[in-house]
Amino acid sequence: MNPTSEPLRSGERVLALDYGQKRVGVAISDVLLLMAHGRETWHYRSQRELLERVQEFAKQESVGLIVVGLPRNMDGTEGEMSQKVRAFVAALEEHVRVPVIVWDERLSSLQAQRTLTGLGKTVRQQRQIVDQLAAVFILQSYLDSLATQRNRSA
Repeated sequence: MNPTSEPLRSGERVLALDYGQKRVGVAISDVLLLMAHGRETWHYRSQRELLERVQEFAKQESVGLIVVGLPRNMDGTEGEMSQKVRAFVAALEEHVRVPVIVWDERLSSLQAQRTLTGLGKTVRQQRQIVDQLAAVFILQSYLDSLATQRNRSA
C-alpha cells in the first residue's frame, strides 16, 4: 500500500485506528509526521457512537488523514474481519469529513502483545492497552512509509 498522495496542510496530523468489534486503539502523529503516539483505547456500544467519537477527536486534534488498520492473512488475502473493517471505513468516510485510508496491519497486534509481555505486563494489563499499541505500530509504519516517499522525492 502506498501512502496517500494527498498532502496534509501544515499543522495537520494523522490519526490511526486499530478497529475491533468492541474496542478501538487510537494513535496520533506529531505535527512533523515523524512519530506515532498512543492516545487511548475506546470501548463502544454502537457504530454511531464510535463514528461520532472519531469525528469529535479528529476535529479537536486537527486531523488531516485517518489511517485504519486492515487485517490481512499472511498470504495477503482478506478474511472476515477485513470485510468488517472495510464496512467501518465506508461508514467513516460518510460520517467524517477527513480522508480515510486502510493500511496493512499484519502482525501489529502480535507485535503489541509481545512488546507488552516483554515489559512484564500481565494479560489483564495488556488487554487495556494492546489495541492502542497496535494503533501506534500501524501509524508508525505509515509515517515511515511517508518519510521514505519524501526522501525518494528529494
